[in-house]
Amino acid sequence: MPHRRNFVPETSPVNEDEFRDAMIAGLARAQRSVGARALAYIMDVTTKQLGNIFAGSSTNAKRLWDALAADPTALDDIASAYGRKIVAADSVTDAEIGTLPIAALLAKVAEAESPDSPGGVAKTHKELLAMEADIRAVHHLTGNWIERISSIRAPRAVA
Repeated sequence: MPHRRNFVPETSPVNEDEFRDAMIAGLARAQRSVGARALAYIMDVTTKQLGNIFAGSSTNAKRLWDALAADPTALDDIASAYGRKIVAADSVTDAEIGTLPIAALLAKVAEAESPDSPGGVAKTHKELLAMEADIRAVHHLTGNWIERISSIRAPRAVA
């Protein structure tokens, strides 16, 4: 006969107030991105209902997920409180990029270029398609750098 163990299951590390604070932070960011009317429309609520959410009313999970259309970081605070990260399904994650050093990633870019071909265009279709995952990983990584550089160079608004 199997031995049964009595144990208390783990509970959420996030209490109601922490969850609410994280939710409001993300929704406020989304509202700054698109405005109150647009956010209310995206979440399928009235502007009054949106105001009520900010004032203490709760909302359903679908509406929170819909807020991602206003700001892709709208749920980041909630995810972070749970030790999680939300990424787009088609994004390349750090785990997929691996631990290749920058030189190795740049070598993949150089490998895709053929100095023998006119215009320095890549190899045959078959060879290029075989390198797709590596090329996408490099593109993702350098795209993140470009976004960071753009945010550093962006003019700052004065309040």
